[in-house]
Amino acid sequence: MKRAGWRWMAMVVAVAGGATAAETNEPTAHPLAAAAKAQADVRWWAQVNRAALYANNGTDSEWFHVDNDSMPSRFGVAGDYKPEVWGGWTFGGQIELGFKSDNSAEVAFGGPDPDFKVDGRKIEAYAKNKKYGALSVGQGDMASNGTAEEDLSGTYVAAYSQVRFAAAGLAFAPREADAFPAAEEPAGTNVPPRPAPTVKDVFNNFDGLHRDDRVRYDAPVWRGFAASVSVAGEEYFDAALRHSLALGAHKLASAAAFARKGAGVDQYSASCSLLLGCGLNFTAAVGGQDVDDERSPLSVYGKIGYKADWFAAGATMLAVDYARNEEMAQAGDVAESYAVVFNQRLDPLNAEFYATARNYVLDREGADYDDLFVFLSGVKLAF
Repeated sequence: MKRAGWRWMAMVVAVAGGATAAETNEPTAHPLAAAAKAQADVRWWAQVNRAALYANNGTDSEWFHVDNDSMPSRFGVAGDYKPEVWGGWTFGGQIELGFKSDNSAEVAFGGPDPDFKVDGRKIEAYAKNKKYGALSVGQGDMASNGTAEEDLSGTYVAAYSQVRFAAAGLAFAPREADAFPAAEEPAGTNVPPRPAPTVKDVFNNFDGLHRDDRVRYDAPVWRGFAASVSVAGEEYFDAALRHSLALGAHKLASAAAFARKGAGVDQYSASCSLLLGCGLNFTAAVGGQDVDDERSPLSVYGKIGYKADWFAAGATMLAVDYARNEEMAQAGDVAESYAVVFNQRLDPLNAEFYATARNYVLDREGADYDDLFVFLSGVKLAF
């Protein structure tokens, strides 16, 4: 573990220890406060998600040991109060930290290894009421986060609309006849080297806004519809609408959002996923941006899957998917990706084993790149 990671862990332990000491040294406690503390619903959760990643771009090939960025390892704790004097209200807060050691989205051919990182995913307080909705304050999900990622296939951990998660930092390699090596100047010229484009340069599902320090309001659910808005800054805000529906053994989930992602950048995203009672499922997503240049960034994604009960240990999920990005890095770019996916639930362990093989393709005017192939296999254990 890198030194920065130890500092984070020390801070968490110190805060926890300090809280315990403070409680021990309290000379007196108000009767209502003591009763509330005794009635608090405290819960915690954690998961470890480790994988092996193989990548080959036609020039370089390498194996990596990674933390899977689709659902990174994490630890969280939350506490709720439901005071009788305010019937129907729930007050609470949560802290969730993510731990990334060799994050799959940051590894690169030839290294160096990514730094160990602790990610403050959620540090927020909230008030909830079925009649009036919910208000959240602090670091947490923006309203539009996840609106391009509705997915009932059961294969989210191995493949979803953000197809870059397993290889974002890996570079495409120019074909031999196309250009000089990216790290060197061509002999006898003063032309600077062209940096090799990476997967994150040309793939993005434009999934609204991520997590931030914000104020968020979620309206009460009405007939399966849930609306939400959040504000993190003058030019950083969003609104989203979600819907869920169950008809017997069939399930449908959908979402759509608009986001202002800084001055001059408007972003939209939407997704829909259908799971039939027979196990067949379909997922689609779209996203894009209006930007102040000649580009028109666009993302489309589709997945077809099948969920089967072949083994007593848990459900088996199979899927194939396809993604296409246009003009994310520069005008005229077309990036495509497709994959086959396997995911096996291990219910007695609250775990799942997964594997996916994915190919990335970049078509850029004036350049010719080899495909980038990756294979990712790992285990996610939740507790």
